[in-house]
Amino acid sequence: MNKRFPVGATYAPLAKATEVDISEWDSDIKTLAKIGLNTFRLFIAWDRIEKKHGIRDFSRVDRAFELAATYGVNVIANAGGTFANLQAIYPPRWLLTECGCQPLVETPDANDRTNTPPRIKLCYDDPVYQREALAFITEAVARYKDHPSLLAWSGWNEPRVPVCFCPHTLALFRIWLTKKYGSLDALITAWSTEFPLHYDSWDEIYPQIKTGFEHGGYAAWLDWKHFCYQNRSDKFRIIAETIKRADASHPVLSHLCGPHDADIFDSEDIGGTSIYTYFRRGGERIELTDNELGRTLNWNAALMTTGYRKNRMEPESFWVMETEAGPVSWVHNLMPRTYSGRKMNARDMIFVGHGARCLLRWLYRSRISDAQAGEFNLVGWDGSVTQRADEFGKLSKFLNANAELFLTNLPAKTDVGILAPDDSVKMLFDAEEAGHKYSGLAESWYTALAHTGIPARTLNDRQVFEGALAGLKALIIPMRPYVGSEMAKQLADFTAAGGLLIVEAPFATKNMAAIHWQKTPGAGLADVFGAQVYDLEKLLEDNCGDIPGFDFKAVMRTGGCSVDATYSDGAPAIISSSYGKGRAVMFNSIVSARYSWSGGCALRNRLIAYLAAADVHPRHKLTCADSAKNEATSVLYRTLPDGRTMLTVVNFSADKNDITLTMAQRNKPAFTLLGTSDAAASINISGNAIGFKAEPFAWAVFIG
Repeated sequence: MNKRFPVGATYAPLAKATEVDISEWDSDIKTLAKIGLNTFRLFIAWDRIEKKHGIRDFSRVDRAFELAATYGVNVIANAGGTFANLQAIYPPRWLLTECGCQPLVETPDANDRTNTPPRIKLCYDDPVYQREALAFITEAVARYKDHPSLLAWSGWNEPRVPVCFCPHTLALFRIWLTKKYGSLDALITAWSTEFPLHYDSWDEIYPQIKTGFEHGGYAAWLDWKHFCYQNRSDKFRIIAETIKRADASHPVLSHLCGPHDADIFDSEDIGGTSIYTYFRRGGERIELTDNELGRTLNWNAALMTTGYRKNRMEPESFWVMETEAGPVSWVHNLMPRTYSGRKMNARDMIFVGHGARCLLRWLYRSRISDAQAGEFNLVGWDGSVTQRADEFGKLSKFLNANAELFLTNLPAKTDVGILAPDDSVKMLFDAEEAGHKYSGLAESWYTALAHTGIPARTLNDRQVFEGALAGLKALIIPMRPYVGSEMAKQLADFTAAGGLLIVEAPFATKNMAAIHWQKTPGAGLADVFGAQVYDLEKLLEDNCGDIPGFDFKAVMRTGGCSVDATYSDGAPAIISSSYGKGRAVMFNSIVSARYSWSGGCALRNRLIAYLAAADVHPRHKLTCADSAKNEATSVLYRTLPDGRTMLTVVNFSADKNDITLTMAQRNKPAFTLLGTSDAAASINISGNAIGFKAEPFAWAVFIG
């Protein structure tokens, strides 16, 4: 499809606020191309094009495409929705005043006609809104589908989950419930866990918008949440199908809010996402350290594998549709921050090392009014080239000089999987008001494995049921109380067939409706572990055996298992058990929550020992002259179509880093340097060892 590696930024036209004047577009796009970028993204915004019903003015979009062709750059066009709308951010006002479309009813008791300030919100379940929006999308796609600069369509920019209580949505919710339960009696049984319920008609059923100790049982709330998520997916499918009917030649991208949404859609040709770096520790307004940021970036990029689908045009890669291009002052209640061009390039090479096949930053030039004005800009406010823009251009030139390699590499084979919590599991944590406490556990397991030199892949429940465990030797499950019978069978079969199953408590104490198993781990998994957990206490000591624990102490009766470590009172802290041809390990506390490089030696040693017994071994040994710098070093593997390995090494640190990477097996031929951030970098390759004296935020790519 594309012979260039797309590198660039979002430019104009935009979908909100005031963009740079059209008289400056020629100079800007010329400069964008001159510094080495080859792609920009634009929005085809319905409310700006069809201000009056039936009168459409595409002239600004036409001009952007014209200039793209003049300067030889590609365009990714957002033809579909943005945030909570079917097309762009703001529906044209005439949809309300002339067509009578349904305003969003955001609370159950809201007056459905009071939502008429300048900013209107419409319900995307309204059939008139859908008809008008899809007609506009069809015309827009048909207008540009044959333009030589068009690269791809974006189907929906950062899709939200709007909640509406209008008649259209309630009708769809009731239809969804009838399909799920089949009868009112079945629904009544499922919903009556907290208190007895009775309905005589489906029309009596309304959403339960809260759950918890005083708000009602979990089942009704979970159904409403699942419906809203599925409804969003259905709307994306409608948009994607509309675009494909009008243009069968160009791919349709998703553009997720972040990797946590990697698996919400199944209708895109290519998975795309925003991945920003403005994370806040524990929700606080505190800047992450470089080590923390590098760890989180690696985890977020790795999480994109949970969205991989075999039916896609690019089933095992993703596109970065947004990441910040420049300074942030105060928008979104963020701390003021500026990242150097080198730091942003190092971030982007982490994405590339995880399989990104497109790098777009937000924005090329900043907005000039309202939110984000004067922020996120790659170039200066006046369009002048900044150091960070120049550095980005250099990165683009490197990626495009080697485009075939970067556009065709695939995930390297790995023997270890980490079962990341999907939306169903996260909803259950939220129902019990515990989601925020344990959201980082899978990231900690991934990081601990990376520190041992053992690459891992993330996967989710869908992929397990599609057979993803067949290619693994070991599976790690971060603390997960919620395991249903179907998943339990998958785990038991995996272990019996020779797999290594590693979990941390509490594990499998409830099913996927949060109904407590009386014998745990539930659904027969107690037999897999050779032990039964019958109580859960607060952990009153620091360690689970020799590993820092957190919050809980699982109290168990051991059967056929081995006790590999104990608490101070002699109770089992770590157990393992043979089951069939495999083995199951349980840490009887949350041992991932407090993981760090400096304090994680005991966990790493346990992992290495258990995995070695399952014939899983480190692929490399990382040694830094300053051992604390190990945490700042990313070592990322991809496989080329001819079987060679692409190795990306990133020093995500403001300090220099003397890195030695010793491969577990000698490569034949040895690794060769493909390229690095610094032309004068000191790199020594000898046999199975790579020495890299890395400057701050340096990176290097090797082929072997």
